[in-house]
Amino acid sequence: MVRRAASLRVVFGIVALDLIGFGILIPQLGVYGVRFGASPFTVGLLISVFSLMQLVSAPVMGRLSDRYGRRPVLLVSQVGSLLAYLLFAFAQSLPLLFLARVVDGISGGNISTAQAVVADITTPKDRARGMGVIGAAFGLGFVLGPALGGFLGAWGGNLAIGLFAAGLVAINLTGTYFFLPETRVVGLRGEGHARTLRGASLAMSLPVVGRCLALMLVFTTAFAQMEGTFSVYLLTRFLSSGPVPLQEGGLFLRAAVTDLDVLREASLRSGWLFAAIGVISAGVQGGLVRRLTGGPGSRPGREALLATVGFGLTAAGLGLLPVAPDYAWLFPVMGLLAVGSALVTPCLSALVSLHAPPERLGAVLGAYQAFGSLGRILGPALGGWLFTRLGPAAPYGTAAGMVALSGLLGLSLVAQARMAGAGAEQRS
Repeated sequence: MVRRAASLRVVFGIVALDLIGFGILIPQLGVYGVRFGASPFTVGLLISVFSLMQLVSAPVMGRLSDRYGRRPVLLVSQVGSLLAYLLFAFAQSLPLLFLARVVDGISGGNISTAQAVVADITTPKDRARGMGVIGAAFGLGFVLGPALGGFLGAWGGNLAIGLFAAGLVAINLTGTYFFLPETRVVGLRGEGHARTLRGASLAMSLPVVGRCLALMLVFTTAFAQMEGTFSVYLLTRFLSSGPVPLQEGGLFLRAAVTDLDVLREASLRSGWLFAAIGVISAGVQGGLVRRLTGGPGSRPGREALLATVGFGLTAAGLGLLPVAPDYAWLFPVMGLLAVGSALVTPCLSALVSLHAPPERLGAVLGAYQAFGSLGRILGPALGGWLFTRLGPAAPYGTAAGMVALSGLLGLSLVAQARMAGAGAEQRS
């Protein structure tokens, strides 16, 4: 029990530092893309390319962690992130920004491997609460990260952001090496299908797991439309000095925004909004989810029910986002998004880990991460294209409809999870 608690604390620190670095960067990518002449569509591609690389690497990382252990996979992925942040720090053009995202995506796999560590050291009854620890680390990362990114961007641009994030990864690398023991159960070997289409089809065929993978894909595609376009949306509508007009240009390139005061304000305002999301997410995932899914009297399917509620709240927030009358109104609207996503993410991951065969756990979690990566490939690119061609409101209306559909599918997941849970109780 003591060793498990210590390992959970180490995992929390690893994921929190990783997500602080990630949170510093993500809200600022749109700002620096526009600085170097990117259109809204190209800003979306700048975010999508990271997940495209992660789509290839995450299932492979999951399979390697099943075969060789969780610890070495985490160490390798952190070295790659360190190099990527250094590239971002010294980038002075769009191609270098893209290269930095490619390197970071290839080295991806931190989160799916951390989820496997939690699954290794928790019992099925405590699995959702263990995943809530990762959720709390996500929340902390997105509390501190965006706020830090806003201040660092206003002070020193992408150089300050990249060097600070690289320093965090160096600390993380040291902590993983010295304080995280190996948690993989000796003798449990994956089937080796994580990187193939057959592996995806095998995961999709599992009861409950397949439905969760489909919901993860739809939800992340929708949510990533907001993440991929929000900085540009803020630039075009809600700056105190007046909105920045959409410049004329092609689908990929437009006139660069070179006014440093405008860019500094955009950095700060996007940072504060994403920090507010992080505060709410940390509270919901680290507190509310753990209380509602764990403890005596927990019923099978409760995670699925909470995820369905999260779909409804997220759909409402996305639908309200384009009609917010001023910057202050963005905070309660983004609060709805924060609560909704904070319910969906840990509950779906808990369901997947609960219903995956133990000998294939790392591979299934890798496949789950890959479906999320696919959504984060499609979402920013789709959102950027809709923004460029149809206007600022188009990505958010489309995303709201997609999440509302996920909520309807989630209702059937509740029944499926309850049936599977009841069957497992009878067998035990």
